[in-house]
Amino acid sequence: MFSLISAADSTMTLTPSQEPIPASYFDFNILFHPATKVPWPSEPFYGWRVWHALWYDLEPRKGQWNFGYLDGLVSMAQQHNSEMLLILAYCPQWASSNPDAQGDWGPGTAGPLRDMDDWGNYVRTVATRYKGKIHAYEIWNEPNRTRAWAGDMGMMVEMVREASSILKQVDPTTIVVSPSATGPQGVSWLRDFLKNGGSQYVDVIGYHFYLPPKSSPEGAVPLIQQVGELMQQGGIGGRPLWNTEDGWLGPDLFSDDQAAAYVARTYVLNWAAGVARYYWYAWDLHRGSNIEIVLPDNMTLTPAGRAFARIQGWMTGTVMKHCLTSENKNWVCEIDRSGTPEYIVWNEDGERSFRLSKDWRVTRVTGLSGGTRSIQGDSIQVGILPVLIQ
Repeated sequence: MFSLISAADSTMTLTPSQEPIPASYFDFNILFHPATKVPWPSEPFYGWRVWHALWYDLEPRKGQWNFGYLDGLVSMAQQHNSEMLLILAYCPQWASSNPDAQGDWGPGTAGPLRDMDDWGNYVRTVATRYKGKIHAYEIWNEPNRTRAWAGDMGMMVEMVREASSILKQVDPTTIVVSPSATGPQGVSWLRDFLKNGGSQYVDVIGYHFYLPPKSSPEGAVPLIQQVGELMQQGGIGGRPLWNTEDGWLGPDLFSDDQAAAYVARTYVLNWAAGVARYYWYAWDLHRGSNIEIVLPDNMTLTPAGRAFARIQGWMTGTVMKHCLTSENKNWVCEIDRSGTPEYIVWNEDGERSFRLSKDWRVTRVTGLSGGTRSIQGDSIQVGILPVLIQ
């Protein structure tokens, strides 16, 4: 059994920001693919990262712009008072100096640029058109992968400098997010980016904390800490760290309980480890993901989607004091709700008996499904699904 009477037996202690957890922490990637009909999400959330409105979508031929689709997305965001994070990335083939090289989105899309002026014109055109409507931009996507970026670090830093300068000229309040490297292998890329002065042009460090498919949410904590240490070493430890794309990518769906547990634990642990905003990938993804948030109708929440709703309700507005884990893989995250302590508890491996501290003076337990039961005695059963002890 594990008790929080003393933290002496804990194997890890996380102390996050002592600011209240804002609504803006809970975000999504939403694909809204032009070929599919995806209604506005039924579950409240704050912001969303935009796809299918990349450079090659918007300017397929030099000087020929196609804004119809993005105009529609911007209108939706304004209608629902939701913040957009727009990715500035992926060359049209005509703008690439290597137009035949295969990239994520077709030949030439990974660059590198043929002419920096083309990039500057793209950034200025977009920023000017959506001034006052889009307030956050992410410069490129996963540049540590060769199919996403085929250029060198020098050109990427220059692109970030150019884009940041233009965005701030058009609207000084714009939030500029760094290129978001991905996975454990992205740490060295970020180190080089910071070493080459890239941080001076961005307001936020973006990262994608993807792990191998069989990893648990707890496995991301050391990687988040590693990125945080890089930021400290680079003198930018006070800047926000955003996880702008993350989830579980793979061909086989998890069980309902595992999917719900992973969503909830991921949001808890990313905040505890120092992430200021988390964008799940993705609301409407049905192929290539182990976890679906909605059913194929893109409206009905799955157990994982309901877990998102529940954990958002548990966390928003509270102050997370700390998270502790013990050798038997019980996790306890203490939150303060208007001066009253509450505890989010789970076990990584499965069902365990969990002894309650007498100091807690708690009386009830609420599960991710919403059911509440009274506490009888000095211990409860916990498992992979987090519970809220009050």
